Amino acid sequence: MKNSERLSESYLITRWQQFCAGDKSAFGELTEANYPALYHYGTRFTTDRDLIKDCLQDLFLEIWEKRETLSYIGAIKPYLFQSLRNNIIRRIRRQSVFSDIRDDDVQDDISPESDWIVQETDQLTSQLLKQAIEALPKRQKEALYLKYYENLSYEEIAAVMGLQRQAVANYLQYGIQKLRDYWQHTAILFALCAEISWH
Repeated sequence: MKNSERLSESYLITRWQQFCAGDKSAFGELTEANYPALYHYGTRFTTDRDLIKDCLQDLFLEIWEKRETLSYIGAIKPYLFQSLRNNIIRRIRRQSVFSDIRDDDVQDDISPESDWIVQETDQLTSQLLKQAIEALPKRQKEALYLKYYENLSYEEIAAVMGLQRQAVANYLQYGIQKLRDYWQHTAILFALCAEISWH
């Protein structure tokens, strides 16, 4: 279980308010609770581990310095994710090695698929699913990660990614459909291999 999941949301909000009032122990606890998930989220944008760590250090330094102005924050996790995302993108752009994470605009309505993705994530051997996810466009991959690994709502994902809610729904729909298509294709290959091995 992730550190941030061990602490209740109401407790984290209380500690956030204490942090905003200058409580260093609350700041340390919030940092420790959120660091692993934030670090893992950073790997969605770059494989440069040092850059991610630098951006996280910058993020926590920034929020400590402006803590007195942050007491209005009610959704702590989306705020931290969005802030880290902005930090990483700024840093990569400054280094001139940034490849745009935007891809083509998508439309259409979403159909609820939560049960499917959770079930598949639990049941499938991780390697094949990871390969399928890595093949997705970056925005779809990011939306799926935030929804199914960090359990953010559509509204929170929209805030983190700077999108409209419908765009998030579209990314999730198309991402799930591509994973389904990939998995059906893989299952057919497995079936063919099994068939061949019996002859």
